[in-house]
Amino acid sequence: MNRVFPSAALLAVLPMALCAPLQAAESGRSSAKNAEAESSPIERMVVTGDRFAQAPESVLAPITVIDRADLDRLQAKSLAEVLRTLPSVSINQYGGRGQNATVSVRGATSAQTLVLIDGMRIASGAIGPVNINAFPLAQIERIEFIRGARASLYGSEAMSGVINIITRDGAEGTALTLGAGSFERIEASARHQQSLAGGTLKAVLAYEDEAGYNVHPVPGVNDGDRHGFTGKSALLSYANPVAERVALYGALRWFENVSQYDNSSLGNPAWGMPDRRERKENWIESLDLQLEARYQGEHWQSQLQAQVSDSQSYDYLDNGGRQTAPDRAHLRQHNLAWLNRYRVSDSVSLSGGADWRRESLRGDSRYLDWFTGTPLPFDEGSLNRDNTGLFALGRWEQDGHSAEASVRSDDNAQFGRHNTWQLGGRWAASGQVSLVAMVGTAFRAPSFYDLYYPGFSNPDLRPESSDNWELALEASWIGADWRLGGFRQKAEDLIQFDLASNRPENLGHAVIDGVEMEVTFVTGPVEHQLSYSWRDSEDRDSGKQLVSSARHNGKWALNANWQRINVSANLVYRGSRYGDAANSVELDPYFLVSAAASYHLDEAWVFRLRVENLFDETYLTIADTFSGGDYPGQGRSLSGQVSYRF
Repeated sequence: MNRVFPSAALLAVLPMALCAPLQAAESGRSSAKNAEAESSPIERMVVTGDRFAQAPESVLAPITVIDRADLDRLQAKSLAEVLRTLPSVSINQYGGRGQNATVSVRGATSAQTLVLIDGMRIASGAIGPVNINAFPLAQIERIEFIRGARASLYGSEAMSGVINIITRDGAEGTALTLGAGSFERIEASARHQQSLAGGTLKAVLAYEDEAGYNVHPVPGVNDGDRHGFTGKSALLSYANPVAERVALYGALRWFENVSQYDNSSLGNPAWGMPDRRERKENWIESLDLQLEARYQGEHWQSQLQAQVSDSQSYDYLDNGGRQTAPDRAHLRQHNLAWLNRYRVSDSVSLSGGADWRRESLRGDSRYLDWFTGTPLPFDEGSLNRDNTGLFALGRWEQDGHSAEASVRSDDNAQFGRHNTWQLGGRWAASGQVSLVAMVGTAFRAPSFYDLYYPGFSNPDLRPESSDNWELALEASWIGADWRLGGFRQKAEDLIQFDLASNRPENLGHAVIDGVEMEVTFVTGPVEHQLSYSWRDSEDRDSGKQLVSSARHNGKWALNANWQRINVSANLVYRGSRYGDAANSVELDPYFLVSAAASYHLDEAWVFRLRVENLFDETYLTIADTFSGGDYPGQGRSLSGQVSYRF
C-alpha cells in the first residue's frame, strides 16, 4: 500500500514553524545572506535570465539556483534526483538509475522544456525530449532553472522553462571521492583545478556502476531480472583572461553510458501471441567541444560562442553488442552564437545577438523495420536542417522597479520563420513587496523523429505554439521570503501521435492554469524551502487532463549545520494524475523522503551518508498500458561516500 500524505500536509507545518522566535529567524536569515555574499559573490550571478550575468533578484521569471555545495549536501546519484526537488518540476522515469527520464515543468510536455549545457542546447534534443538521466552529475558545478516561457531569447522548446547545466568554474585543488551503496553500487570521481599560464585548468573524471533492480517486472515472464547501469565521464576545460578586457574559454566534455532495460510483455492468446522476455541494452556516447571568447568593456559586452556536439545511441539485445544494433541514432550538432549587451546608462541596457544551429542525423543511423525485422538506413538527404535566430532585448531598472521587452525571429530550413516576443515588469510597492507581470509567446519545433522516422512520422508537421501570461506577488514578511504567482499557458498545434493515421499530428489545443507558492525561512539552525503548486491542465479538444500532469505538487527542503555536521532532508509530494490521454489510467499519488548527512573531519576529509526513499514508498511515474508490467520507482536505498581534498 502506498503511504501518501495529502498535499496540504506540506503547508500545514508552516504556521508552526513560523511560531519560532522571529528575532532568531531574522538573525539566521541575515547571517546566512551575509555569509553567502562575503564568501561567494560570483555564485550570486546567473546567466540564464537574459544570457548575460545578472543578479538573481533582477530576473523577472522565477529562478532557482543549485550550486556545487547544494549538490554535495543533497548527495543525489543522478540529475533526475536533483531536478525533482525543484518547484513545479515532475520527473517521468522508466525505472532507476540509467533508465530514460524526462522533465516536465508546470504540467507541460517534456519536449517543452529547453535543456542547455553551458548555455548551448543538448544535441540529443533534436530527436525528442532530453534524457536527463544521461548527463553525469560529477561534471556539474551549478544548475540554473527558470520557469516560464523564454523563447524570445532562446527559440524553440523554451515554452515552459529553461534548465541550464553549468560545468565551468569550481574550487582550487584536488578532490577524490569513493562511494558505495545499495543495488551493488560503486562510484569514484576525481576533480582537479589549478592556475596555469595565467588561466584556470579544470579536469574531472568519474565512474559509476550498479547492478540495479527489475525496472519493468512482468509477472511470470522476467521474474528475478535486474537491470544495471555503468557510466564513465571526463571533462577538461581551460579559461584564460588573455587581456584586460578579453577572456577565452574552452571545454571538452565526454561521457559513455551503458544501461540495461526491459521490453518484456505478456502474450495475447486470442491473437496467438506468446509471452515475450526481452532484455535489452542502450549504449550512449556523447562528445562536446565548446569554445568561447568574451569582451568586457566599460559599456559594451560581447561573447562569441561555438560548439560541436556528437551523440551516438545504440539499442540492442543484451546478449549481442552495439555493433550489431538494429536501432542506432548518430546526431551531430553545430552551434554558433554572437551575444552583445550595451549599457546605455545605469538604468538602461540593450542586448541582442544571433544564433545559428545545424542539426544532422548522420548516415550511419539505422532503424528497425517492424515488418521485416531488418535494420534499414534513414534517408540521409532529408535529415539535415539549419536554424538561424535573431533576438533583441531592452531592460530598464531603477529603485527596485524594472521592465523588459524582447523579440526573436527564427528561420528554420524545415518549417520556415517563427517569431516570438515577451514583455515583463516589476513594480516595487515598498522595500518588502513587489508585483511582477509577464506576457509573451513561445514555440517548439517538431523533432527529427516526429518528421522523418520511417512509417511513424509526418513531414508536414507545424511547430507547437503558445501564449503565456504570469502574475506574481513577491514579499519579505515575518522573517520569510515569499512568492505567490499565477500563470496560464495556452498552447496550439500540440504534436501528438494519432492512432487513426498511425503518425504524429498537430492535434492538441491545451490550456494550463496554475498557482505557485514558494517560501524560504530560517528557524534556529534550520533553513527551509517550501513550494506548492496547483494546476489544471486540460486538452480543450477532448476535455481530458494532460498526461502525467498532477493537480497538486509540493516540495520541502530542510538544511541544518552544526559545527562540522550538516544534515538535510528533501520531501517530494506528487498528486494523482492520468497516465494516458484518454484519462482511463489513474496513477496514485506518492510521497518521497530522502535524507543526507555529512561530517567534516577536518579540512581534507568528508564523510557522507544518504538514504533515498526513506519509507520505501511504492510508486510509479509512468503508466504501461500495453505489456502487462509496470515501471516502479526505486525502493529504499542507502549510500555512503568518503572524500579527500589535497
